[in-house]
Amino acid sequence: MSLIFHDIHHAYGAREVLRGIDLTVAPGEIVCLLGASGCGKTTLLRLAAGLEPLQSGRIELGGQVIAEPGRDVPPERRGVGFVFQDYALFPHLTVAENVAFGLRFAPRGERGWRVMDALARVGLEAYQASFPHMLSGGQQQRVALARALAPRPAVLLLDEAFASLDARLREQVRDDTLHVLQTSGIATLLVTHDSEEAMFMGDRIALMREGKILQLGAPEALYFGPADRYV
Repeated sequence: MSLIFHDIHHAYGAREVLRGIDLTVAPGEIVCLLGASGCGKTTLLRLAAGLEPLQSGRIELGGQVIAEPGRDVPPERRGVGFVFQDYALFPHLTVAENVAFGLRFAPRGERGWRVMDALARVGLEAYQASFPHMLSGGQQQRVALARALAPRPAVLLLDEAFASLDARLREQVRDDTLHVLQTSGIATLLVTHDSEEAMFMGDRIALMREGKILQLGAPEALYFGPADRYV
């Protein structure tokens, strides 16, 4: 399913953080929102997930309106997966139980094999009985990814998902994650302030500054044909 943003405006008090965002993420496509801190990247992700009420514009998923002023589909009914920067794993639950948490609305008989299928996608079947504190940072990130994928969302949102990893580990985890995303066929919106990461991960890059998209296109297009000095 495609995720479409139409003329999105959003403000916190008097400060406008999104100023007329138009963006489409196609099924199976990875779009990277690239920009400095405070440019509105995470706000756009939170609006797509339903974690903020939409003030102006319209968001569609698979041809259905999921958000417009005064009408927001609840987050749990949107079919959107979210991977947070700090992974947000439950320390008292095993890896399998963490992944199963997103399957509360799935038929009970399906949950077990869907948990194992999600863990298999990220190569962690052997760790199903482990607890988060027993895992490395890269493994915790993959558990968070498996939990987001288990409900089979139409869209996956990643908010600086690799920022807390050290440089050596980050490269490996990014490579593993890219493989999982490319084989899943899910529309993916990834927030980063790392231009190298955006070039590596994205089919297209939306470069943002002060609440606007300055340039949108393939990584090579932005690298070899920047629209302005900032890009």
